Amino acid sequence: MASTLAGSAHLEFQQIIERDKRVLIPFSEHNILDQLHHAMPPSSTVVQVSEETFLRPSVPPILTQLKADGYLLATSDFTASPACASFYSLADLIGMDVAGKTAADLKSKLSAAHPPKALKLALRVQDPGRFDQCRELGFNLFQGAFFKTPEVITARKFTSNEAMRLNLMQAIEQPEVDFEKLAEIIQADASLSYRLLSYLNSAAFGMRQKIKSIHQAIAMLGWRKMKNWLRVVLLNDINQGRDAPELMRLAAQRGKFLEQIAQIYNYWGFDPESLHLLGIFSLLDAMLGMSMRDIVKYLPLDEKLKAALCREPNNEYLPLLQLAQQCEEANWHEVEQMLQRLNMDGNKVQGAFQSAVDWGVELTALNDSAVD
Repeated sequence: MASTLAGSAHLEFQQIIERDKRVLIPFSEHNILDQLHHAMPPSSTVVQVSEETFLRPSVPPILTQLKADGYLLATSDFTASPACASFYSLADLIGMDVAGKTAADLKSKLSAAHPPKALKLALRVQDPGRFDQCRELGFNLFQGAFFKTPEVITARKFTSNEAMRLNLMQAIEQPEVDFEKLAEIIQADASLSYRLLSYLNSAAFGMRQKIKSIHQAIAMLGWRKMKNWLRVVLLNDINQGRDAPELMRLAAQRGKFLEQIAQIYNYWGFDPESLHLLGIFSLLDAMLGMSMRDIVKYLPLDEKLKAALCREPNNEYLPLLQLAQQCEEANWHEVEQMLQRLNMDGNKVQGAFQSAVDWGVELTALNDSAVD
């Protein structure tokens, strides 16, 4: 099971490389001695090692060579131990676990962190408040789920644009859709019209003839694909925060992942379309800076799905939403435990996750290029 789930980690790694990013990967003594780092390009890899691992006699010479080969090195939880002074001198990133620490504790650790040139990495940042605190204290980089957690603004109300987009979202989720009226709504919106036509005329579709009208676009794309595209675009329009691109990609990815899980395990009786909505709406609180309980009042979902979005316990959909989140955050130990409890096949889940990641990246990239 572990090797199966490691494939999902490799998948995310490939996506990060394609986006010209670096990935932080924890290495154990066993991983280092087996030279697993050679499977990763130095230009895209940060090797994270615990101080306990560094103190093993066989490890320091290998880390010195890794540094010479162009890999970046990071500590997993800085303690300022004199025994690790040579490790700190090699480190490009000084990692500190900030969970449960006071501002005074973190300030003291930062003042003891050497060398000064090393970037300070805050690990396990779980909410926007802790992110802002760590940034003010002097941390340079941040790891955690903080960007997926809502920063609730008191008395926050929907803007006219947000309300309009949510109303359109409700309209496309009706059992009987008036396609003539829908085409009129899209045509009246210059931004939506431009993006839809750009999307369909992109190289990804390879249409033999250029799509010139909204009616033609709806007919060529098909209602199911059209609806999926509209969901992502409408969410993108109301998602204007600092983490908008990443949240949009994750929302699209979650929707596709949950939809495919419902299709694979169809004997559960879950509607794939409903689970797709559950996934893409699950980050609306972070996108809008509002409580999910306030948001679900405006969403075209049944009460059980709304309860899952609000993370109410004993909800039949909630474990799947939690599984999606654990996969995204590469918490493979938790994923394995969840798969056992849910009696799910690791290979099938990996395949669904891989497909969802590809789909989320492709769809948001096409949308971004249309906006540009």
